[in-house]
Amino acid sequence: MTETPGTSPRVEGTADSCAATPQDPHTAHDPHDHSDHDHPPTGADLVRDLVRGLSVVALLIPVVIVVLLLTILPMAPSTPLPLVLGLALGAAHLLSLVVTSLFVSRTRRQLAVNPGLLAVRSAVDELLRVAAVLLGLLLWPGELRGELGVWIGAGAAIVWLVLATTQTVSTRRRIASPSQWAEDAVATLLHHRVGARSTVVMRLLDVIGTACFQVGATVLVILSPVLVIGTAVLSIGSGLSTLVLQRRPPAERAGTAWAYVPLGVGVLTLLLAVLGLATA
Repeated sequence: MTETPGTSPRVEGTADSCAATPQDPHTAHDPHDHSDHDHPPTGADLVRDLVRGLSVVALLIPVVIVVLLLTILPMAPSTPLPLVLGLALGAAHLLSLVVTSLFVSRTRRQLAVNPGLLAVRSAVDELLRVAAVLLGLLLWPGELRGELGVWIGAGAAIVWLVLATTQTVSTRRRIASPSQWAEDAVATLLHHRVGARSTVVMRLLDVIGTACFQVGATVLVILSPVLVIGTAVLSIGSGLSTLVLQRRPPAERAGTAWAYVPLGVGVLTLLLAVLGLATA
């Protein structure tokens, strides 16, 4: 059978081909055909959902800070200075990250996904944690170790939570404002079929996991400095899961177990710390 250009083929000799005409109101629109409604999200839909989701996350992260402070308030030491020491620890961790990023950007970008560099940075972070813990024990020898660990760790966690809030607000503004960066970001998400909901949920879970790890790891180290090896291993494991996740297609990342490893590591570290406090 040949086709005439500009016309659609039809099967001759059937009742449907003779009865279905464009003028037939019963065949012009099939009420059971939902193909018109199952369309992928447009760029405007994605921008709207991202702005809304990031706004919620930007409000929830400060709530996490408040909940953290209220939770550890019964274990407050006689002075609030351990919290300040924790803030300094978090700032040192942040500086380590910035220095590493600058080194990678000026040498070889492939190092960003190098497990060796990740292991070195995790080791440096844990050595900084040990230094902060030893300094805390030296400055406040009369305080209970558990209380010092909790408040130093909380200070470090607050630094990362504040940073996450700032980044979330900045990303929300850049997405909402027309720019080349926003167009490229939305186009990338559309191309890889990444939804706004999974993006913001994973962001919030990663932030919670980081806060849990900072508090838990500091408590473990102050209870027994030997446990710094264990916290370093947990930190490396969390980072490796991120590297593995980056090798997967973006649309599949939220559905794989690797996406939840940082949260799991953070919660596990915090639970071990709570167990250590209970048995100390």
